[in-house]
Amino acid sequence: MLIVLSAAFFNVEAENGKMGNTLDSLQRALANAKNDSTRIAVYRQILSYVGDRDLAVRYAGELLELGTRINDTVAMLRAELGYVYAYINNNETREAEKHLQSVVDLAVKSHDLPTLAKAYYLYAANADDNDDVAGMLDYGNQSLALYRQLNDTARIVDIYLMYAQSCADANMYKTAYEYLVRAITLSHIAKNRNYTADVLVFYAATMMQQFDNEYYPVDVCLCKFQKIIKYCSVVYKTYQKSKLESYYHRQLTHLCHITKAQAFLRTAEILKSKAMADSCALYLQKANDILTDNKTLQYQTGFVEAGLHYYNGRYDKAVKVLQHMETIKVPHITPIVKLSCRLMAMSYEKLGNQAKALEYLDLSAMYDKLSNRIVASKRYADFKIKLLSQAQIDLIETGKKRDIIQKDYDIKRQNYITVFIVILAAGVSLLTAIIIKSLARRRRINKELLLKNAEITKLNNSIIQQKKEIQERRDIITMQFDMVESFNESITTNIRYAGKIQRAAIPIESEVRKIFYDSFVLFRPRDIVSGDFYTVMRKGVFSIFVVADCTGHGVPGALLSMLGISALNDILRHSPDDDSFSPSLVLDKMKAFIISAFEGKNGLDIYDGIDMAICALDTRNNNLHFAAANQSAFVWHNGTVLRLKGDKMPVGKYVKELPCFTEQTYQLEANDEVFMSTDGIQDQLGGPDGKKFLIRNLIVVLEKVGKMPTVRQKVEIETSIDMWRGKIPQIDDITVVGFRV
Repeated sequence: MLIVLSAAFFNVEAENGKMGNTLDSLQRALANAKNDSTRIAVYRQILSYVGDRDLAVRYAGELLELGTRINDTVAMLRAELGYVYAYINNNETREAEKHLQSVVDLAVKSHDLPTLAKAYYLYAANADDNDDVAGMLDYGNQSLALYRQLNDTARIVDIYLMYAQSCADANMYKTAYEYLVRAITLSHIAKNRNYTADVLVFYAATMMQQFDNEYYPVDVCLCKFQKIIKYCSVVYKTYQKSKLESYYHRQLTHLCHITKAQAFLRTAEILKSKAMADSCALYLQKANDILTDNKTLQYQTGFVEAGLHYYNGRYDKAVKVLQHMETIKVPHITPIVKLSCRLMAMSYEKLGNQAKALEYLDLSAMYDKLSNRIVASKRYADFKIKLLSQAQIDLIETGKKRDIIQKDYDIKRQNYITVFIVILAAGVSLLTAIIIKSLARRRRINKELLLKNAEITKLNNSIIQQKKEIQERRDIITMQFDMVESFNESITTNIRYAGKIQRAAIPIESEVRKIFYDSFVLFRPRDIVSGDFYTVMRKGVFSIFVVADCTGHGVPGALLSMLGISALNDILRHSPDDDSFSPSLVLDKMKAFIISAFEGKNGLDIYDGIDMAICALDTRNNNLHFAAANQSAFVWHNGTVLRLKGDKMPVGKYVKELPCFTEQTYQLEANDEVFMSTDGIQDQLGGPDGKKFLIRNLIVVLEKVGKMPTVRQKVEIETSIDMWRGKIPQIDDITVVGFRV
C-alpha cells in the first residue's frame, strides 16, 4: 500500500539529515539558551525532530510568539510551517490551510521564493488529501515552476513523488511509475544517495500496492517481491550509513520495514514457507519499534500484522487487529481498505461466522468499485456489463411477479375455502360451482407460471451468451492493445536512436564555448528529434555562429536538418580563411545545394527549405558580419536591443526569388551581446488569450537579461517561455543562442 508521506514530513531541517540531538537534549538546550537567536535555532531543530502533534503545536506557538515579539520573519515562517506539518500529519486539513495562508502572506512580503514554493507544495498535498485532484495539480505545478527557477532538485523530486502517489491511489500505476522514474533520474543527476533512497522506498511501496490490487502470475509475483525486498534493503543501508535521524526519515524507515515485511508475507503465502513468515515477523517488529503517529502508516502496519496472524492460523487475533484498524481515520486509500475488508471476511469465514464474512465481502466489493478506474480497453466490455446487469434486474423483477401471483393465489384460495365452509349449508350445487371456478383459476395461474419460467430460462440463456461475447471482445481488444503498444515502443526506440545521431552532429555547449567562451545555447526540440540545428566554427580571424530552422519538426524536420548540417559543414570547411569570408556567400551556396538536391527528383518539385542566420565576428576589430534567410539577429547594447533583419526568402526554392543574399556589417563594442533564435519561441502559443509570444515580447526579455551572466540568461529565457505557455504544449522546436563580445 502506498503511503502519503512527502507532504507531512517535508521540512528543511529534516532534509539536512544527521540530527545527533534527541528531543530531551534539545529541550535542555532550550531551557539553557541565553539569547533569542539561540532559542530560535533550538526551536527550529525541535520542530524538525518532534513527531507528536500536541508537542509540535506547542513549540510552534512558542516560536511564533518569540518571532512576532522580535519581528523575525524567518522565525515566524518556521513557526507557521510547524503548525502546518503538525496538522497535515494528523489529517486536520482545515487548520493546516489557515496557517498555509499565513506562510504565503509572509513569504510574499519577504520575497522568500523557496518558502513560497514550499507553501504551494503543501497546499497541493492538502488538496490531494481532500481528493481535490485539480487543486493538487494547480498548486503542484506552481510549486514546480518555482523550484525549477531555483534549480532545487530535491524539491522537484518531492513533487514528482506526490504526483506518483496520487496516481497510484487511483490505480494509475503506469503514470505513477513515469513520475517515479523522473524522480530517480533527477536524484542520480544530483548525485545524492539519500534522494535516491527516498525515491526507492516509494517505488517499492508502489510495486507492493500494485501487486496487492491487481492479478499477476505466481512467477511474476515472486520476482517482483524479491525486487521489493532488495530495494528496501538498499534504502535501509543508505539511511544507516548516512545516520539520518530526522522525523521524516524515521517514518520512511518505518515504511521501508513494513513494505519489506509485506513482501516476505506474500512470498510466504505463495511458497508456504515458515522462514519467510518469520522474516515478516522480524521486520514487522522493527517497524513497530519506530513509534509513529501517522495514521496511514499505522493502518498499513495493522494490515500486515493481521495478515501474519491469518497466515499463522490465529484468526481471532487477525479480527481483533482489523477491528482496531477500523477506528483509524485515513484519507483516500480505498485500495488498502478494500484488502482489509477482504481479510476480515476470510478471517470470519475461518471462525465460522458466515454472516459477518458476507458483510465484509460486500464492503470489499464496494471499495473495489470506488478504487477501479475505466481504461480504454474496457469501455466496450463495461457497457455490455451494464446491459447484463439490467437483464439480471429484469430477471429478478420477473421472479418477484411470480411470487406475487403465487401469494395472491394462496390468499384467494384460502378465502374460497373459508367461503366454502360458511356457505356449506347453502347447497351442494353452489359448492360444486365454487370448486369448479377455483380449479379453473388454478389452471390459469399454473399456465402463467409455466410461461414466466420459460421466459426466465430464455433470458438466462441470453445472459450467458452475452457474457461469452463480452469475454471474446475483451480478449480481442487486449490483444490489439498489446500489438499497438509493442509497435509504438519499437518506433519510439528507433526515433530515440535517431535523436542520438542528430545530437552527435550538433556541437554541445562546452564545444561552443571553445570558440565563443562567454555564450549559452538553449536547444529544446519539440519531439525526440529536431528540425532546428546550430553549429560554430573558426575561420581565420572570424568566429562563426550559425542557427538554422528546417521546414517542419520531428522526423521530417530532422531528416532535412541532417542534410543541412552536412552541407553547411562542408561549405564552411571549404570557405576561405582570410578577409574574403562572406556569410551571404555561404547562404548562396547552401541555397544552390538545397535546390539541386530536391529539384526534379522523381518528377516532383519540393519547396521545403531552411531558415538560417549566420553571424561572423571579426575578432580583430569586433566587426559583426551578418546574413540571414527568413531570420533575424538581435544586438544588446547598454540595455537596448537592435534587430538585424535578414532577407525574406529561405535557403531553398522560393516563389519570389532574390538574385542573392545580402550581407550587413555592424560595429560591436565591449560587453555587447548578440542573440540569435529560430521562430519556435516567437510562435509559441500562451498567455491569457492563447496568442503567439511574438518578436516584441522576445525583445523585452532580451533587454531584461542582457546585463545578466550568460548562464543565468538561459534560465531566464526558458522560464519566460514556460510561464507564457502555461499548460499549452510546446508547438515547435525552440533554439536561442547568445554570445558576448
